[in-house]
Amino acid sequence: MESKNIFGSVLCAVALIVSAAIISFGFKTIAKPDRTVSVRGLAEREVDADLAVWPLTYKIGSNYMSEIQSELNSKTAAVLEYLKGFGLDESDWTVQAPEITDNKLNPYLERRVFDYIAQGKVLVRSSKVQAVKKAQAGSLDLADKGIAVGQDYGQTVTYEFTKLNDIKPEMIAQATASARTAAEQFAHDSGSKVGKIKSATQGLFTIENAAAGLEEKKSVRVVTTVVYLLKD
Repeated sequence: MESKNIFGSVLCAVALIVSAAIISFGFKTIAKPDRTVSVRGLAEREVDADLAVWPLTYKIGSNYMSEIQSELNSKTAAVLEYLKGFGLDESDWTVQAPEITDNKLNPYLERRVFDYIAQGKVLVRSSKVQAVKKAQAGSLDLADKGIAVGQDYGQTVTYEFTKLNDIKPEMIAQATASARTAAEQFAHDSGSKVGKIKSATQGLFTIENAAAGLEEKKSVRVVTTVVYLLKD
């Protein structure tokens, strides 16, 4: 009787081991890992800037504060009249408060031509991009009226593209299509087919000048990363 119990226990143990092996093999067969391919898609587009910003500055020197005020008023009026000649109006500029330096208060300035130096500024901010570009290009004409327009860093025209949201959906679709083309080529080379998207990541949009000297043209670019399932 005891030997029969031992034999039965052995058979039971063997059956459990075989069952576990079969289940394990079957699970591995059913739950084999997905085959995927990760690719990147690029979309790039050249667009026109739709906003021009020009901090138009000019300086005035005098030994009398009363003359500073009068000269500022006169030259600011001349600047605004100049801008009107290019089709710009009050909605395209803001006359900002002048910056006045009292050279008499500077103990390190041994020689000075004027006691007071004032810098006037008209901030041009307009969607009339070409008009602003032409005005800035011809600004030396103001020298005939004794107005030297600043040309230093931070005083030239900058161009911006503000309508990115209008082209985002189409560019994302273009980048995704580019990624699928790359995935299909990979699948073809490996004897597979492209399945559904497993995951996708959109990169940041970048806006840069299209070329040096062509700042009013912008290059918009985005890269997406897409992971596709592969099937036989």
